[in-house]
Amino acid sequence: MKKRLFLTALCLFVLAVSIQAADTAQISVTVTLENISVSVAPTSWAIGMVAAESVTESGTYTVTNNGNIAENIAIQCGNSADWTVSATVGIDLFKMAAQGGDLGTSGYTSINASQTLKTNLASSGTVADLKLQFSAPQAGSIADPQTIAVTLTAAKYVP
Repeated sequence: MKKRLFLTALCLFVLAVSIQAADTAQISVTVTLENISVSVAPTSWAIGMVAAESVTESGTYTVTNNGNIAENIAIQCGNSADWTVSATVGIDLFKMAAQGGDLGTSGYTSINASQTLKTNLASSGTVADLKLQFSAPQAGSIADPQTIAVTLTAAKYVP
């Protein structure tokens, strides 16, 4: 009887231990965030001294999608400290225009408001034909040196 009780207890113990046994497995999750990034080279344009109402064209700029997804690239010129960007020149009004990419290369488009430079620019893709055109304000404008920012903005391309 003791032997039978011992065997029964042993079986229950083995059964209890085997029921409590566990095993694990893992799922490895890898994720990459979308990265929106744009660069331009060269990064400056030193026009120097110009006459009132004169027009000056830049050399060529290369815009690069440094992100990991397709991007839309917009371009817009801002005001300087004393002059206002405009579609036409005037007293303290200057014009900045661009060509290249989706804007085409047969003429210049005013960038006093945001313009689409390139739609669906692939990752590592470039716009290698961007040029700028500066039209100086009319005579009578403030003659102090001015710094003007032309901004390129990248956004996710959504088909």
